[in-house]
Amino acid sequence: MFMKGLVLDTTVKRAYVAAFDGAKESVYYFDESLSTQSELIPACEAVLSEVGMTPSDLDGVAAVVGPGSFTGIRIGVAFANALAYALSVPRFSLTSFEVMRVARPDAPCYMIDAGHDSAYAARIVVGSLVQENLEKKDLPIGTVDQNDILDLLPASALVATRKAFEERAYSACVVTKECIYLKPNYMRKSQAERMKDNRA
Repeated sequence: MFMKGLVLDTTVKRAYVAAFDGAKESVYYFDESLSTQSELIPACEAVLSEVGMTPSDLDGVAAVVGPGSFTGIRIGVAFANALAYALSVPRFSLTSFEVMRVARPDAPCYMIDAGHDSAYAARIVVGSLVQENLEKKDLPIGTVDQNDILDLLPASALVATRKAFEERAYSACVVTKECIYLKPNYMRKSQAERMKDNRA
């Protein structure tokens, strides 16, 4: 059975959209001079056209839900939810750390710069990813920084998405990342939320 899917990651500085149809794949990087919101629909059209598909051909939609850019997460998750709803196809959720782990499976920890010498991190504990906010000085030796593997992320996201699609199609017993609605993975409150809490 050939699977046809779309995956988008608007959480990183170099946002991208990728599509696959069987062995065919296409990746589109957003123009950093344009807004993610304005470029999202043209990007999806471009990758789908490259592999000879239209939205109605899709078997599912996947999105990287964070952590990462607050605005990017909101745009990507909302768009993926709306597209999947309109097409009546399943949604699949990938965290930024899960995508990084595909790229560097032997690392003890993965990190995303959270500013102020802190990091969003995910350590490997008994084979599983455990998310936490850490000071950069507390990151273990061998931690992979997302900024160092940006070029590897689209291919890794495609691998992770294909696996999620295959699990759903071939094994009713396997827990997948399929979701009714994708939810953002912020890992901490936004600045606006923190200011609101401080006023309360």
